[in-house]
Amino acid sequence: MSDGVLNPKFLDRQLSQLGARMALCEEGNRNEVLALATDFSTWLTSTAGLPSFPAGLLGAQARQVLQGLNVGRPVEQVCQRLSQAMAEAVHHMGRVLSETKPGDGPVEREKPETTQDKNLFVLKPEDLDGFQDFVAEAPEHLQAIESGLLALAQGEIWDPLKVLRPFHTLKGICGFMGLSGMSKLAHQAEALLEKYKNGQGRPSEREVDLLLESGDAMKKQVDLVAKGLSARRFALVDMEPFLDHLLSGTVQGPAAGTPTATLHSKDDVPSHADHSLRISVDKMDMLLEAVGELAICQSQVTEGIAASGILGHLGSEASRLAKISRQLQEIVLSLRMVPVQPLFQRMSRLARDLSKKTGKPLRVELEGGETELDKRMTEELVDPLVHLLRNAVDHGIEGPENRRKAGKGAEARLSLKAAHQGGDFVLRVEDDGAGLPFEKLRQKGTAMGYLGQGGASAERLTELIFMPGFSTAERVTEVSGRGVGLDAVKRKVLSLKGSIQVESQEGRGTTFVIRIPLTMALIDGIVVRVGASRYILPSFHVRQFMAFRETQSHQVAQAREWMTTSVGQLPVVEISEWFGCGAEKGNHSVVVHVEVGDKEACLVVDEVVGKQQVVVKGLGAHLQGLPGVAGGAILGDGRVGFILDLNALVQGGRIRPAVVAGN
Repeated sequence: MSDGVLNPKFLDRQLSQLGARMALCEEGNRNEVLALATDFSTWLTSTAGLPSFPAGLLGAQARQVLQGLNVGRPVEQVCQRLSQAMAEAVHHMGRVLSETKPGDGPVEREKPETTQDKNLFVLKPEDLDGFQDFVAEAPEHLQAIESGLLALAQGEIWDPLKVLRPFHTLKGICGFMGLSGMSKLAHQAEALLEKYKNGQGRPSEREVDLLLESGDAMKKQVDLVAKGLSARRFALVDMEPFLDHLLSGTVQGPAAGTPTATLHSKDDVPSHADHSLRISVDKMDMLLEAVGELAICQSQVTEGIAASGILGHLGSEASRLAKISRQLQEIVLSLRMVPVQPLFQRMSRLARDLSKKTGKPLRVELEGGETELDKRMTEELVDPLVHLLRNAVDHGIEGPENRRKAGKGAEARLSLKAAHQGGDFVLRVEDDGAGLPFEKLRQKGTAMGYLGQGGASAERLTELIFMPGFSTAERVTEVSGRGVGLDAVKRKVLSLKGSIQVESQEGRGTTFVIRIPLTMALIDGIVVRVGASRYILPSFHVRQFMAFRETQSHQVAQAREWMTTSVGQLPVVEISEWFGCGAEKGNHSVVVHVEVGDKEACLVVDEVVGKQQVVVKGLGAHLQGLPGVAGGAILGDGRVGFILDLNALVQGGRIRPAVVAGN
């Protein structure tokens, strides 16, 4: 049968053979049901363009069957669904044959929109929903493949099914969607892994590289599909070079149409289905915006009732409304929180590639991948982490020979650690390399005019690495050395209202500590008054409140004011002086003791108004980047208050526990 031509009788014979296999299939045999569902999906791809045959509808049912098997739905339930889909196919195939006259020849396949470019795939309107599902599902399978291969490369316990299974699923889905190149590539990758699925050995490093390379090609194709959905056309990635690489790196497996047996291990199948729903981040942002407006309205209603003196049932209903509003806000926020494991996995892959490119053996350690962070924040962290890893591998970590001379193992260590701490997300990037070259930093800093002729502290020297254009690299490589990476890291972290610190010992290694808010959408705040202005302090940084006594404060070096408290001497930050607003002088002020990371300070305000959950609003172009301000918020009385950036306010604050009471 030539390309573009359909033979209904031939298709009917194939369907009859599938029906016979369905009749003999054991409902509890997961592997047999999977093989049959895959073959049925492949058969449906050959019916596209057949008159009066609902290939799209039945294809959607076949995809649901495959998805059900992958998420662990009961085999009997999935088998019944497959049987129903086949029965419908037989029914519609009978109609097609009855409408075909005896003298009719093969049916010409319906052609898509014509295009001169053979590397361009044009979507029909009825296929759009299917490709939208494909774009949503495929990245999960590709991520599972990469995760399993990276675990293998790091010497962890090897489970071939965790890589084989998603390749097999992608083969079936891509075959049904008409992405033949991607389907063939997935099949060949599956064939490479076939000999290892029963625990007989492990893929070689060369084979792991080939499989990762294939996964990258598939990712590129999925990205092109996603970008082309709106225009209903997308470019096709040439998969032939990757197929050639796989074929030259291993023995070719069975033919592409041969079903794979014993793919799923019974012990590996989840006992419960994964009931989930994909929602775009943009829709989540819209929902959060609406919930934020509800919170503002609820707060205003509550304050209005309190101010008017109306009590009784209205007061209790207002309290109930406040409780429901808060629960709704917390639910919406939790929906935006995602584990950082995919981000870690992406960085682990980058580190592996850099290790090969620079010739420096590297072991990547990941800790806290289950730690959750706002989805938008995880996206914003990608570029900073890329720069940090590039610098660590290219500059911080020595080559194998130099490590041996320093008494270290040839294989370097690079670790990523994530954790929640005091309402913040804390990320540590550590290496056991050479550490910062403080003498080189001093010489370069002096030459560039950043330092005077006198000495400079280690902290001051560390700050130099974040200066634009500053680099101690003797040569520029394609990885780093231009002096722009760490500058970009600091600017991005500050834009997220976070902070970055560096800990380094020459010859021992370097650690970068990034601290950012868990979310920049909703925060619990302490509302304070300074003069006529209102400010909001993130409540998880507030430690205690104290009455201000002028006798407790005194001036020290650099004319900075300090205060003696129960926990020692802390620097004082006058909010009125920082923002230039009028304040009520005297002993009636309130001191707010705040702690951000390892630094503490005392903020002097006129009054603590109360506690309120606020929606973080952007400041607009004119106020963006205002020092000491993280955003704005609408308060319960309708006023606008600044949310204070405590990271900026406590810079230079006391580092715990360097000073104790009485010193």
